[in-house]
Amino acid sequence: MKKVFLMVVASMMATMSINAQDEWQNEISVAYGAGSNTDIVSSIGVGMFSGKQTSYWGPVSLEYFRYVQSRLAIGAVAAVGGCSWENYNNASSTYYTLMPAVKYNWLVKSHFGMYSKVAAGITMGVESDDDNKKDDTLTTFNWQASLLGMEFGGAFRGFVELGLGEQGIILGGLRYKF
Repeated sequence: MKKVFLMVVASMMATMSINAQDEWQNEISVAYGAGSNTDIVSSIGVGMFSGKQTSYWGPVSLEYFRYVQSRLAIGAVAAVGGCSWENYNNASSTYYTLMPAVKYNWLVKSHFGMYSKVAAGITMGVESDDDNKKDDTLTTFNWQASLLGMEFGGAFRGFVELGLGEQGIILGGLRYKF
């Protein structure tokens, strides 16, 4: 009798878990990337005039998506990164990015998924150094195209993406679906 009861409870929990996954309508993610647009531009372009780039951090990004169909979600990406240069009056820059985004899940399994994502928006760079009394700002167009994203887990998921853009060539992080 106990075995039958446990099997019924286990079946109900599995069914509820599958139904809960189908009802996920939102997700929020935190990620860290490498090889972003601003990292590449600042290390090559600005570095020719300002000295060797000594450090770069980020991009650290926060994403929110809402599913409008079972596989299609719309949302936004916010990212921040920064860098500094040697031999140039202690110059440093911080980059703030905000981009609307679209995500398509092309493989959906209970504990694994694959997807693609595109985003486009603006980046504002704030540069400061020892010579200037006020910070310089520059606003420019920016984007992200993650051609291959993989996620694994339940409601809390780990993920990794390969692509190009402001979030980086490779990025990874944690996601919560609710």
